Amino acid sequence: MRVPFSSALVVPGLVLGASLALGLGAGCANDPLYIPGPMSLEAGVADDTGGLIEAKASLQLPIKTESSGDAAKRAELATELGVDVPYVRLGDLEIEVEWTIRNVDEMDGEAKIELNGANELFSYDPSIIVLNPEDDEAPPTPGLEGDVPISVPAGGRVSGLFTEDQLREASIDLDQITRGNVNPFRATLTISKNAKTFQPMTPPMPGDEDYVQMPIGDPIPREAFAGLTRVDLVFSPNKHMVLDYNVRVRDIRGIMHDLLLTAVTDKPDELEPFDPEVYSPQPAAPAAR
Repeated sequence: MRVPFSSALVVPGLVLGASLALGLGAGCANDPLYIPGPMSLEAGVADDTGGLIEAKASLQLPIKTESSGDAAKRAELATELGVDVPYVRLGDLEIEVEWTIRNVDEMDGEAKIELNGANELFSYDPSIIVLNPEDDEAPPTPGLEGDVPISVPAGGRVSGLFTEDQLREASIDLDQITRGNVNPFRATLTISKNAKTFQPMTPPMPGDEDYVQMPIGDPIPREAFAGLTRVDLVFSPNKHMVLDYNVRVRDIRGIMHDLLLTAVTDKPDELEPFDPEVYSPQPAAPAAR
């Protein structure tokens, strides 16, 4: 099972340190860079149909354009390993997501925060993935992390953290699900943060209970695991609430842009233009009878 994210009740009036929004300078690999969420997420109010509105956020990490030297080294590593090697790999960036929920309602409530994301190859949105189209009672496709009920008192605040371990696990799960065709339930319910390899499988075939996925191609070694390049959040409260978040990054390899989010407008040509494919499992062709 996945380790649940931590949450702690914060007394009314106590907020996250203002230094989070100020700590934008680059430092050594062990000094985290702080990227404040561009805006608060407000949700839990009724829409035109009477349902409750959820809110989503997506934060693309400002990663420098790959240099010719790095590209050459990557090509050498791909030849050595015999598999494709992404530019941003597992361990290049150690990521945490710090969050605070404010309940602005006059009643106690609950909220969920689901964490998903993208690497440079694929993005993962479980809301558009239907694993069992013929089963109306099948559980929804799981997110990469979170989605656990959080109690928030009326007028109160709750803070918590998606840890580096959880984001590392999410990175591996995302790569296994997309490049490896591993079932999302299996990937997210198995602890893989220390995995040395994973084996790509043939595409799934929803609706065929007799179909068995088979190994295809060579195992992908840890040196070629893709790392997260984007953090996505889904905020789903049952009362009117607001979510604020910050992304903390330890730049182990030195690939983050010094200007962080400011580079998006000041020096966009210096940022790697990631364009990941939206993952959707493609059913395998039916076997000949």
